[in-house]
Amino acid sequence: MRVFVVGAVILLTTNAAAQSRWTLSAGPEWNQLAPHFREWGMRLRAEYDLTKPNRVFGMRLETGALWSPNQGFLYFDGASTGAVAQQKLDLMLGVNVSASPIPHARVAPYITAGVFGRQVWTNGSSYRSNGTYATSTYTRGDIIGTLGVGLRLRFGGHALQVELRRLHTGNGLTIGTRLPF
Repeated sequence: MRVFVVGAVILLTTNAAAQSRWTLSAGPEWNQLAPHFREWGMRLRAEYDLTKPNRVFGMRLETGALWSPNQGFLYFDGASTGAVAQQKLDLMLGVNVSASPIPHARVAPYITAGVFGRQVWTNGSSYRSNGTYATSTYTRGDIIGTLGVGLRLRFGGHALQVELRRLHTGNGLTIGTRLPF
């Protein structure tokens, strides 16, 4: 926890003029798996601007990882009830483009779209009231698209980015800042 607090203080006290094209973001991501169950996880992203920052149109190379803790839910399928618990990890790499009508403003809204290659690892188990129990571990790779909206906030020489994205079947909200190197 101390390392996180010290790192956050260093990032937020660094002058924006000294900041580079690297942005680090983190935040929750959720996916609707059943009518009354959302799978939650935490996404960490690193972005590198391929174009000069603060332009109307931008392009970024982006990588990210999602970790979802062991979670469970109950369901009823008409014949029996069941329970499922699973843990998930994914890694993504891709390209993201953005457009901002007022890129140099203190509050600059933008839209974003991207294409990513993603590898997902899932470990889970299920139990049904008819007595069947199953465990499963699987991995899959896919190509996914993302769409999102965001705000770049500038205050006192600091830059902050807040972004809401639709990632394939889930949604994510991340908060980030430019790194000082």
